[in-house]
Amino acid sequence: PWVSNDEQAIEKHFKGVCAQVMRVTHTKSRIEWNHYGSGYSSFVDAWFYKNTPDFNAKRPVHYGEEHTGLTVLLSRLSPYFVFMESEKQWDVHGGGYQALPELEMIDRLETPAVIALSQQIQSELEQCGLVRAYKGQLTSLLPTGSRVPTVLTDRGFTQFDALFHWED
Repeated sequence: PWVSNDEQAIEKHFKGVCAQVMRVTHTKSRIEWNHYGSGYSSFVDAWFYKNTPDFNAKRPVHYGEEHTGLTVLLSRLSPYFVFMESEKQWDVHGGGYQALPELEMIDRLETPAVIALSQQIQSELEQCGLVRAYKGQLTSLLPTGSRVPTVLTDRGFTQFDALFHWED
């Protein structure tokens, strides 16, 4: 769907992919489809977890529900995705803290349950024609003079910024 540059077609594709991931891995999810409420996000922030003790938050703040899970950034611009481990909290009214992704978070998986889940999810995503990008591939700088419309960096623009950026 990326060839068409049709955002609705891309989102429809990702909704099907995420539903398949949840079905196969028996996970729950919290997925940011709406560009974090304003601006433009070049990626879908899909977060998968299980409501089991091995996905309990490592640093609980006792704010409603809270878990450790696997963040999958799905590029709206290309077939690439990346993995990060993160915690999310929310209460019965929704809400909760939403952190924007950073290059330094890519591939930093520490919780055994999240690592195991990442292997399952990677297999499913690859079967859907997606390709995992690794931090080492994304740290290289873009050519001098390149600009990326993002607020996620204050350094020179990288391959990560080109594929996974957010502008307000």
